Amino acid sequence: MGIIKVGLGHSTDATEAATQAMATTPKPGLVICFACFGLDVPSVYEAVRAVVGEAVPVIGGSSSGEFSSLMPEPVTGTVMVLTLQSSYFSVGVGVGENLSTAPENAACDAIRNAHDTLLANPAVMSLMAIALDSKGASEVSRLKSQVNMVLPDGTSGQEEAFLRGLIRKTGTTAQVIGGSTGNDLQADHSFQICNGVYKDSAVVASFSSGVKMGTAMGHPYLPAGKGAVVTSAKGRVVNTLNGKPAADVLQRLLESDELTPELFIQNPFGIKSSDVFGEYTIKSAQAVNDDGSVTFYAEIPQGEFLREMKTDPDTARKQFRETLENAIIDAGCKKVAAVVVFNCILRHDLKCRLGVDDVGIIKEVCGEDVTVIGFNTFGEQGATLGGSMGHYNQTATVLVIAEEVITQ
Repeated sequence: MGIIKVGLGHSTDATEAATQAMATTPKPGLVICFACFGLDVPSVYEAVRAVVGEAVPVIGGSSSGEFSSLMPEPVTGTVMVLTLQSSYFSVGVGVGENLSTAPENAACDAIRNAHDTLLANPAVMSLMAIALDSKGASEVSRLKSQVNMVLPDGTSGQEEAFLRGLIRKTGTTAQVIGGSTGNDLQADHSFQICNGVYKDSAVVASFSSGVKMGTAMGHPYLPAGKGAVVTSAKGRVVNTLNGKPAADVLQRLLESDELTPELFIQNPFGIKSSDVFGEYTIKSAQAVNDDGSVTFYAEIPQGEFLREMKTDPDTARKQFRETLENAIIDAGCKKVAAVVVFNCILRHDLKCRLGVDDVGIIKEVCGEDVTVIGFNTFGEQGATLGGSMGHYNQTATVLVIAEEVITQ
């Protein structure tokens, strides 16, 4: 069979998309399905399930736009199906419900359910033993006992609490990568898929893999000159900056008499990570509140310096290429079989303005025949180079699946 078979289908019709993907993977170990929120997602799931059969786990969710290596440009109103078939990995899937009201419980339920369905794979255990015995210390340090793909409800506003619950259960050694499911920017919910269709939930797919895998996160921005200290904040609401109402300070920083959603989209802010690399992570403002506070799309820690960020077409292209290359380095591979991109809907808007083609960049780096699947999210989950786990805005998090086993 080879190391791994990858199937991809992308169509306005769910049955057609699933049939396309299954053509090259008759017995997949995992099916990943992203469907535009504007479609009937429960019906999409049933159509995909009818094609792939009852035995294989199916995960995914609703999107705010879709892109793949089968399409010349990003689209909406479509269904994407990625199938993975290999003797060298096992995957368990789980879902946790009531994410908006009990996020840490949802995380515990999701990872417990994923672990309960993660079957021991003798081939993986054998490869791990051989790799530990035959590789040098630097290569052994990159071996991954587990990679967790997460798909939380992007309308819950509880991704950070979910991640805290997840890390408390798994520890810090298991890698986490994913994106929040989205909608049409009008609805108050989104859909999550985990052998069924859910709302207000979070999905975890836990990989035990003898196939090399790598993750990375990155964004298109560089720090600009101006900023302010967060002097009072709780969760995603910033009350004061520099000791003054947050809205007043942002008006001065952005040199605008009116703080609009469009202005916030085009002017995100960055917070420097506390790890040794000191990367900036992106936090986008969402809305001004009646009391002069400002709500963001991610938690803003009190005491941090919130800095203006800037970009341009060349910077955006360079930054995404570096993100992809970091994921490949993390995998430690030369041959990439598939790339999964969790892309912020706000970053999608930026890419459209700047003319940035993520799929084109991936093909330049990985080759024209690489399989690519991605969806526009309501927030991204991943880690900085220094290992700081978080929930980000205007970011791309990337999962690379190699066509190599860990002993190579």
